[in-house]
Amino acid sequence: MTDVIRTAELRAAGVPRYEIDLRCRPGGPWQRVLPGVLLLAAGPPTRAQRVRAALAYAGPGAVLTGVDALRALGFSDLPPPGRIHLLQPAAHRKSGVGAVFLERTTRLPNPVLKDGLPLAPPIRAALDAARHSHPPHQTRILTAAVAAGYPARALLRELDAGSSRGTAAPRAALRALLRDRHTTFT
Repeated sequence: MTDVIRTAELRAAGVPRYEIDLRCRPGGPWQRVLPGVLLLAAGPPTRAQRVRAALAYAGPGAVLTGVDALRALGFSDLPPPGRIHLLQPAAHRKSGVGAVFLERTTRLPNPVLKDGLPLAPPIRAALDAARHSHPPHQTRILTAAVAAGYPARALLRELDAGSSRGTAAPRAALRALLRDRHTTFT
């Protein structure tokens, strides 16, 4: 059994609401980490548990993106961001809560599954991270993606295919990478 579970799943398994409430009291063995999502442990949740809780909260079809997805894909030099960034189908209307940022999109990527997590492909995850970061971090994220073998031109094509919201600074950073290291990164 996983340590992160939706309340609805426990109820469907026959656990009465009063039992859930009793176990989630202060000092109890469980805790509510997001609306409708429990951690079946008393200690503070790890980043991995918070990511799984965010995905459980967002529901089916949600895809982890941004720095958390990149870290899961092996980009170990990136520090964890403050928020967990998830993509959800445009028809979904669930709102983000706390440190969970839900972004609706008509261009939901086919997820890469790793350790049971639906992850945005590296190019999309890098661009989503860059679009929602400050300029010094944008360059670091995009440089890491290019250094990992994802061409700056491919990143620009993906940027052009999506919404233009938040793309000016990442676009400028990618163009600077192309200018500065044209022979290495194309």
